[in-house]
Amino acid sequence: MSQTNHRRVAESASRVCRTGVDYFGTGAMALLLLCSLILFARIMSTGMLTNGYLFLAMGILLAINAVHVYVQLPLRCNKLGKLIGGIAAVLLSVAMIFGMTALGTVQSVLGRITGQYLQLDVIAVMVTVDDPAQELADTAGYTFGYAEGLDQSNTDELLDHIAQSIPDIQSRSCASLTDLADALYDDQVDAIVLNKGYISLLEEQPGYDDFSRQVRIIYEHEIAREIQIDADRQDVTSKPFVIYCSGIDSRIVGNLTGKSNSDVNILAVVHPKSRQILLINTPRDYYVPLHMNGQYDKLTHAGNYGIEESIGTLSDLYDVDIAYYVRVNFTGLIKVVDALGGVDVESPRAFTTTVMDIPAAGGGFSQRSFSFPAGQVHLDGQSALAFSRERDAFFNGDIQRGLNQMAVIKGIIARITSPAILSGYGELMKAVADSFVTNMSYEEIAALVQMQQRDGGSWNVTTYAAAMGSGSTTQRTYTAGMAWVMPPDIASVNTAKSLIRQVLSGETPVVPE
Repeated sequence: MSQTNHRRVAESASRVCRTGVDYFGTGAMALLLLCSLILFARIMSTGMLTNGYLFLAMGILLAINAVHVYVQLPLRCNKLGKLIGGIAAVLLSVAMIFGMTALGTVQSVLGRITGQYLQLDVIAVMVTVDDPAQELADTAGYTFGYAEGLDQSNTDELLDHIAQSIPDIQSRSCASLTDLADALYDDQVDAIVLNKGYISLLEEQPGYDDFSRQVRIIYEHEIAREIQIDADRQDVTSKPFVIYCSGIDSRIVGNLTGKSNSDVNILAVVHPKSRQILLINTPRDYYVPLHMNGQYDKLTHAGNYGIEESIGTLSDLYDVDIAYYVRVNFTGLIKVVDALGGVDVESPRAFTTTVMDIPAAGGGFSQRSFSFPAGQVHLDGQSALAFSRERDAFFNGDIQRGLNQMAVIKGIIARITSPAILSGYGELMKAVADSFVTNMSYEEIAALVQMQQRDGGSWNVTTYAAAMGSGSTTQRTYTAGMAWVMPPDIASVNTAKSLIRQVLSGETPVVPE
């Protein structure tokens, strides 16, 4: 070979030798491949995609990596393509890392809120705000008051627990919640033992609406027990099922699984094959027999005996098996609405709310009133809570409140299904984790998501609100003595039963005009 040819070969080799751009591109390609593998493994672990979508995701990831292998592995004279490809690989890797994080957050949140079969009661020791005691050890020599027969087993457990550290404790039984509060106010007892879930029940009574501001909690004792629901669970993708949606006002409770009044009582009757969803709203003040003993009480009070008592009471009222529940903290929904950038609702008319406790941004509560015009209204978190809690401003009171609550829920669904969800994704997941619990399993929810992917299409959602009966009245209730209640409207209840049967049989429910 001539000297000239040797020189040409050497010059050609020098032009295609590896440079920093090659090493950058190869490293970016390797990073992309690693992120792709981890992302696909994460997608599979969610169990949310059908096999078809899994193969599609695999194909897309393989195609992306194949392109980058083709660009980066061969030695090329022109390095611009390798540089552009390397930058694209880095950007895609960042996007995949974001996707992995997002999927991980979804899994974590769903794992936290699903499959909840434990009720966690928080029993507290309370003193007046000016009492010198700061902790349980400071109560030596105190007399502890408790409400006789109300949450007795939990009360006895806490008193026994206190006796282990403070020997010879004195206790005094009181006939009712109001007697218990009076005994504390009048210094007949030095401290009281009370399930935190019953604070809202006490504050319903006239003259006790400021109870939580008159007392101070110095000790809390948690007691967990399993929730027992009798209805059989079936394949949620092929068989109809009923979900009890319970909304609680946990201003004091701070615990989604504890005993508490249920301010919102909605049954969601779902038929996955006919794609029908029926929402039945029942007023919280309905005067109905409790499932556990047949004694008449407000529906909202059933929650003070556990969520299964609310389920049993509604099952008796509508003659339907309820296998699932979703419990919602409407105070926590402030964060959900704010994370979504607010929601739009239709206000039935202009109205002003009563003054109510609203969670403040910096913690604690502030007393505020809100005014809403008629027509479409944009609500932030605090105003959405006020809109869904108000009832005194309406002639039909609790009925309209239930309708307003469903309007807020529809507004939330509209925002969640829009691109607006992306802007507050992280905060939304945190809010959901703090605001919802359900006994539906992760696997059942994943199965429903897969079903939607396979079948596609929309769902027909029908709403119906049970009406007031012959008029409100004051009656003796099993839980709280004399109280304002709402007799059920029998014709309305029978209509609800008929609508439920229609959905369970796969028919489209027809709501009478």
